[in-house]
Amino acid sequence: MSRETTILEKLRPVSAVDTAWPAEARAAALEKLLRDGTAEPAAAPRRPGRRRLVLTAALTTGIIAAGAGVATAGGLLPESFTGPLSFWTSETGGEVDVQTARRVAQGPGPDGTVLSVWTGRSPAGTVCVAPMFEAPGPIDRPAPGDFRLAGGQCAPPGARPQPFGSLGGSSTPDGVHTTWATAGDAVRAELRLPGGSVRPALFAEGLFFFWYEAIPDVAPPTLVGYDAAGAVVAERQLPDWDRLGK
Repeated sequence: MSRETTILEKLRPVSAVDTAWPAEARAAALEKLLRDGTAEPAAAPRRPGRRRLVLTAALTTGIIAAGAGVATAGGLLPESFTGPLSFWTSETGGEVDVQTARRVAQGPGPDGTVLSVWTGRSPAGTVCVAPMFEAPGPIDRPAPGDFRLAGGQCAPPGARPQPFGSLGGSSTPDGVHTTWATAGDAVRAELRLPGGSVRPALFAEGLFFFWYEAIPDVAPPTLVGYDAAGAVVAERQLPDWDRLGK
């Protein structure tokens, strides 16, 4: 028995258990108590690092997403958008690059959408336009992933100016007509709809853009152009595109 064990043995009060606990076993238990009491405490377990790893991954994802958004807004248009506008390139013999497309005007459209006008221009001055319906937002937002193209056209530089009301357009099976009209001497135009309501037209690249619904047995609306002084330049009765050529 060690000296420390002997001291503990002498200090320990006498117990009735002593008679049932052999001296040799009691001494071994005291030795173990001394060893455990002087051993260095075990190091505290480390917390798992998963939370920090997840946070790092989230920050990295945020940086990548923000970079992609800036790139799209800066002109790197996705194929899902440039594909439908490829007629700009084919109609101009490759002069107009669809990557130059920019949203230049927008206004309320049907069913919670907006009618927006996109334009592109070649270095030589050829201009292409394309109206489309897309979700609303700031005019400088990135190109939409979901949209409905509503036609378009391209014009060479130096094309002869047309008087107010020369039309181009398209229609959908549900009777929504999207139309563009040459501005001529007008600086502003509006649509006079059946029932007396008025809707302003969008203006871009010398054209007015607007939409209206074909209503059976109801005359189409009238497009009215105004000069800078607010005087009426001309009026144009609009067609029902579905009935043209029938």
